[in-house]
Amino acid sequence: MKHRVIISLLRAIVLAAWTLIVLIPILIVILNSFKTMQELRFGALRLPESFQFSNYATSFREAGMLGAFGNSFLITLFSVVCIVVCASMAAYPISRSNSGWFRMAFFYFLSGLMVPFQLAMVPLYKVLISLKLIGTHAGVVLVYCASAMGFAVFLYTGFLKTVPRELEEAALIDGAGKFRTFWMVVFPLVKPISASVAITNSLFVWNDFFIPLLFLQSKAAYTIPLTIYSFRNDNMTAWPLLFAAVAIASLPLVMLFIAMQKHFIRGLASGAVKG
Repeated sequence: MKHRVIISLLRAIVLAAWTLIVLIPILIVILNSFKTMQELRFGALRLPESFQFSNYATSFREAGMLGAFGNSFLITLFSVVCIVVCASMAAYPISRSNSGWFRMAFFYFLSGLMVPFQLAMVPLYKVLISLKLIGTHAGVVLVYCASAMGFAVFLYTGFLKTVPRELEEAALIDGAGKFRTFWMVVFPLVKPISASVAITNSLFVWNDFFIPLLFLQSKAAYTIPLTIYSFRNDNMTAWPLLFAAVAIASLPLVMLFIAMQKHFIRGLASGAVKG
């Protein structure tokens, strides 16, 4: 009995320490976003004497966050939709067939996880130039979709193997084709893993700095990370405005995770363990 109490106490201590570690950076961003430059010099974790809510309006206006939000939203939306649709359709026949060809296709997708993106940078850049997609949102969306397909197919394949085949057989008996069976019967059942794929890739695409820096050349096409970076260069001393911009950029992802959190852990665990 004492052994269990000690283990529970240790778990509580570890969780409390980890929570504190996670909260400190968040507190630094939020508290400093409400300060003036003078207050910022007295310590990052010190409460502001008066909350400067105007920092958010000033940051949003001067950094050009509205256009950056639009660019990031479009790129994230189309990238995630492309990943979910393509990965689920690719994983469905792989999970339902024992053919050697489909096994080879599965390992082909997994091989994408083993190749560092840095090795593909130059070839990708040349391909996008030849397709006249360099500097466009469409080119960046295709790069994100291709780079995320391996892990997404892996998750969908594992989850689809847990879906009973009897449901598909009943739909086929009723006259539905395989394409209709997948979209009308199977796809609604993989909502948990779709939520996991959507959240993980939304986090990656929304916060990614390197791919937009490499493939987007016009400032009008910049995403939020690039806009904040350029805003920092233009306002080297305006740290409260910079913290406010970071807080604004984080809000959509926080809202997305809150809305889909009940599906996230279930889908990720099922896709990674089963199959």
